[in-house]
Amino acid sequence: MRKHVLGTIVLLMCFYATAAAAQLGPVNGDAEAGAQLYYDHGCYACHGFSGYGRKDLNNTGSPWLTNEEIFRAFLRARFDVAPLLPSTDMPNYPVNALSDAMVSDIYAYVRSMPDNRPETADVPALRIILEAAERRQYKP
Repeated sequence: MRKHVLGTIVLLMCFYATAAAAQLGPVNGDAEAGAQLYYDHGCYACHGFSGYGRKDLNNTGSPWLTNEEIFRAFLRARFDVAPLLPSTDMPNYPVNALSDAMVSDIYAYVRSMPDNRPETADVPALRIILEAAERRQYKP
């Protein structure tokens, strides 16, 4: 088991290093269908309705969003190790939870999100709420 976890970590680090230098790949899925899947699977709970939330997803420069294959590998490589790294509480998405076509659609939706994060520095009450949400860790 330890070798499997270590191998998965090395694989993901290779994807990370490759993605850091790569251009964004093409989008093949249906963003409208992906929006529905994003909501149906509760992605908005952490990533917000527009990609900005407790765990920002939109326009972060994340190497996991470089292309669809890396995005799919990130979701699939974790299916038997939950969570892969202690610093993440990202759910697992094996093929029986999200098909490859569904992953393509979600990827298309995420890539279609506009870069429109609101400025919150000048809204003290909102800043307090957001900071409190970032500190809160829910344990099952």
